[in-house]
Amino acid sequence: MVPGAAPVTRGGAPGRRADGWSRAPGRSRTPAPRGLGACLAVVALGAGLLAACGGPKTTKTSTVPSSKKVLSGGVAVYAHSVGDDFSWILPIMNQANYEPWDQNTELMMWRPLYFAGKGSAPIVNQALSFAYPPVWSNHDSTVTIRLKHELWSDGKPVTTRDVEFWYNLYAANTSSIGTYIPGDFPDNVRSVDWTSSTSFTLHLTSSVNPLWYDLNELTLIIPLPQQAWDKTSPASPVGNYDLTPAGARKVFSFLVGQSEKLSTYATNPLWKVVDGPWVLTGYNPVTYQTTLSRNAGYTGVGKPHLDSVVFETPASGTAEVDALRSGLIDYGYLPFSDYGLVSYFEQHGYTVKPWAPAYVNYAELGYTGPYRHLVDQLYIRQVLQHLVDEPLYMKTVMHNLGQYTYGPVPNIPGSPYVTAEEKVDPYPFSVAAAKQLLASHGWVPNAAGVAVCERPGDGSADCGSGIPKGQTLTLKMIYETGYPSLLAQVEAFETAAAQAGVQIQLQGLSQTTMFSVGGVCPPGPCNWGIIIYSYYLWDYTPNDALPTAGELFGKGNYWGGGYYSPVAQRLIERSHTESGLAPLDAVENYLSRQVAGLWWPTQDTRISVVKDSLQGWQQQQAFGNPRPSQWYYVG
Repeated sequence: MVPGAAPVTRGGAPGRRADGWSRAPGRSRTPAPRGLGACLAVVALGAGLLAACGGPKTTKTSTVPSSKKVLSGGVAVYAHSVGDDFSWILPIMNQANYEPWDQNTELMMWRPLYFAGKGSAPIVNQALSFAYPPVWSNHDSTVTIRLKHELWSDGKPVTTRDVEFWYNLYAANTSSIGTYIPGDFPDNVRSVDWTSSTSFTLHLTSSVNPLWYDLNELTLIIPLPQQAWDKTSPASPVGNYDLTPAGARKVFSFLVGQSEKLSTYATNPLWKVVDGPWVLTGYNPVTYQTTLSRNAGYTGVGKPHLDSVVFETPASGTAEVDALRSGLIDYGYLPFSDYGLVSYFEQHGYTVKPWAPAYVNYAELGYTGPYRHLVDQLYIRQVLQHLVDEPLYMKTVMHNLGQYTYGPVPNIPGSPYVTAEEKVDPYPFSVAAAKQLLASHGWVPNAAGVAVCERPGDGSADCGSGIPKGQTLTLKMIYETGYPSLLAQVEAFETAAAQAGVQIQLQGLSQTTMFSVGGVCPPGPCNWGIIIYSYYLWDYTPNDALPTAGELFGKGNYWGGGYYSPVAQRLIERSHTESGLAPLDAVENYLSRQVAGLWWPTQDTRISVVKDSLQGWQQQQAFGNPRPSQWYYVG
């Protein structure tokens, strides 16, 4: 996710590993595991989807048997999903490498002041945070933070000088940082008092909602080892270069350059100075195999039981399944297309459990370009939403492994941020309701069954501003190829739309091509009416835990197809400045009913398959962080 980033293209050039493993292209959107090919054949056509393709969530749970004892040490092999290869080590994300698997690995080595994600809840985990809860004052325009007593792996204490070092690098290089959003941190900081080695105070430009600031701004802060990293070249001495903007830019450029040298990850002394539970000790720049070993100097909560953990990236879903079958992987993922193997693994010493992080799925609508006059009309967006048969998709091709999506906030169980209204579909699937809405606004089907505007104008019963008489209701819909589950869903949507008089022109594109086509919009024209990627949009992260939707649908958004509403903007700004959950509730309910994006069911990210001998992983983290410091073997 690159909110606020310069809209060039979403993605880079695909690569090819020397061993033949395909590497996913660098990207700003995150694909899901490939899915559900067995059900593709039965999708023809909307209502013809077979419920037999569905299935209940897996039910086996894993506990430590009374006859087993917890073992200390050992090496666990963890397999990422296909294409999720760790290739960016600097814990300041640039635009091209802002990916969850990179960020998750970094957070194992460098801990943030505030660690977002307490089990499956998208809240701050205070125990794992390196600072005490923030103290607000001065009408919520001043926040004071006190550090816990933690040590770097070189024995030096983590101090506010390390926070200041991070702050200076961040503030001087915002145009190159993926988590930066114009107007937010650090733009909303008027000044900082570095009071002592353990305390500092941020004076903000105005009063804010502390809940928003705690979860979406303070979670950005990751102390960095100033005593080891404040350099401008490998040969330069450590200094205080970061204390001037020019010096901070030179230091940042040096660190970025070092992070780009994958071949030195295991040997570069920079990356050996960590404050998290793990330190990188092995790395293969061709296969991206990564070895993290226990940091013997770690002083925080949750010291690792294991000696080390090895991260692998399989070449394909088949390769991952084969490795699981052969016992080469202790913790891996079952591709959704191989859902039928659940019982096999459960009978062969594995626990299988779906993983549902705090993400949300929707299709972008093209609010600029040739389709803007159509999607600008609320009633047309409502028509389209009535044609998304979420229960059908969920029950058939998704095997009931997912959450219904009715708005911009992830509808995961136990989330404190989902309103009662957003748990209910405001526009349930109904071809009849869609047809009625079109008829009430002057659309009449032609001989081919496609709705045609016969009552132009901008009155409440007219087609709407900018829609001429004779305009057909035709929308190009781009979808990502290579994912049978997604193909099944968009074909079912196309069929239902045709029954209502809406002509959907499907165009399948590869991921790389989609990034180049979709990535120019906004600000460039959206030469499509609807665009949907293979799985979810990675909208909420450990740095953006409160789902205020400003990055998605706020002014100048990069993720909403150019959506802009003055009402929505005021509500978003209120959620940043007014205390409590009420402003957040208001913005999510508004965007839900406005169909700012075309809401689509959100499939569980993964199906975890874990050896029964490996324990401690069962509380799967809200933002997809695997947390190996909690794992241990039993025997």
